[in-house]
Amino acid sequence: MSETKKDESKDLIGVNVALVLAENDSLKQLLEEKGKLVTELTKKLNDATDLIENDSKRRLITDISPMTTISKEILSKMSIDDLAKMKKTLEYASVPAFKAGTPMADNKYNPKKELDSMFDNYANSTWRKS
Repeated sequence: MSETKKDESKDLIGVNVALVLAENDSLKQLLEEKGKLVTELTKKLNDATDLIENDSKRRLITDISPMTTISKEILSKMSIDDLAKMKKTLEYASVPAFKAGTPMADNKYNPKKELDSMFDNYANSTWRKS
């Protein structure tokens, strides 16, 4: 009888091992499917982020362009943070409005022109034409 108990326990262990291996294979397959899903969702997130950043950049360039003589090509190479700072600076440094009939001297300080020349100098030294 002891041999039958050993045979039964070996059979039971063999069945348990087979069940564990089958469950392991199914879990591996599930893990692969989840990994593919994560990769797909990460790609979609990156695409959405790029779209949002490009839209923000386009809006900032559209807002900045009328206030400066810097070309859109140079503006498009700048980061969103730099464009946002530039927009705030240009809005703050805009030429003040004068009442009708008030004489405006041509030799007055023009912060817009100074900012334009500063960025032109920066652009020429940073982005060299190939």
